[in-house]
Amino acid sequence: METVPVGVVMADDTGKIIYGNSHVEMMVRHPVIHSEDTEDYGDWVSFHEDGSRVESHEYPLSRVIRDGEAHAEIDVHYQRGDGTMFWMRIIGRPVIDANGTRIGASVALIDIDEERRLREAQNILIAELNHRVKNAFSVVKSIVSQSLRKMSIQRGLRETIDQRLNAYAMAHSKLVGTKWDRADIGAVAADVLDPIGHGRIIQSGPQIEVPSRQALSFSMAFYELATNAMKYGALSVPDGCVNLTWEQSDTADGSVIELHWIETGGPAAEKPDETGFGSFITGRALQMETGGEITSDFGPQGFNWHLRMPQHREDRAS
Repeated sequence: METVPVGVVMADDTGKIIYGNSHVEMMVRHPVIHSEDTEDYGDWVSFHEDGSRVESHEYPLSRVIRDGEAHAEIDVHYQRGDGTMFWMRIIGRPVIDANGTRIGASVALIDIDEERRLREAQNILIAELNHRVKNAFSVVKSIVSQSLRKMSIQRGLRETIDQRLNAYAMAHSKLVGTKWDRADIGAVAADVLDPIGHGRIIQSGPQIEVPSRQALSFSMAFYELATNAMKYGALSVPDGCVNLTWEQSDTADGSVIELHWIETGGPAAEKPDETGFGSFITGRALQMETGGEITSDFGPQGFNWHLRMPQHREDRAS
């Protein structure tokens, strides 16, 4: 017990603390408190993130011994013996004898103060990065709007470009607020489609994470598909709806992701004579980014769009 680099406290089956290694005293800067039972753990003074005092029954030793939990964990802001504070993680497990009977419990005390400081610094950097990304998109929108206004471009086109930039900025903002290097397809779809579809775009599929560059491409493609459905497709009539589904499967050539955009209840879909920016985003651009194949069907029941793409080993969620 004296060699492990964490504090260890042990209690018997009544909750009486019978042992604490020297690392405990080094961390908390006071002698190990040999509490008599689970009701006395309040002598270990610590606080929740909201500043409220941690009660005796909330400590992992109590939760394992009194409540019978197999694993209990809590992060606390601990008040040391010298009055200073630090963040500590407490992890509790039962102690079992050879017959499988619980004869007590032990907890590991881990100093996570540096971890918390790094996390707070990271959150500040993420917030600043997010702020700068939003400012950059605002500047781009302003430049584009002013340039088009001077060129006497129709107002509808300016609004369309603004909306596309907003969709791209929102996708960037979402990624900055997460792990940045990857995002869940369902979360990307919900962020883009829920404000547009208002419950008429039904989304379903397993949790599948893709690299951020693909997530950005998906966000733009979803936006173009949804706005097209609002103007010309299923969402242009009261009874129309859209089903967006995705699935992952394993084949002889590796893992494959498939997405399906199916419109029903709307007017018959007619293939346009000319393709524009939206078709480029939902077609060639997405194919180049994902390495997949896209097929579209303009039929009497509505517009259907399908993507089949490989998922490389390094792109799979851990």
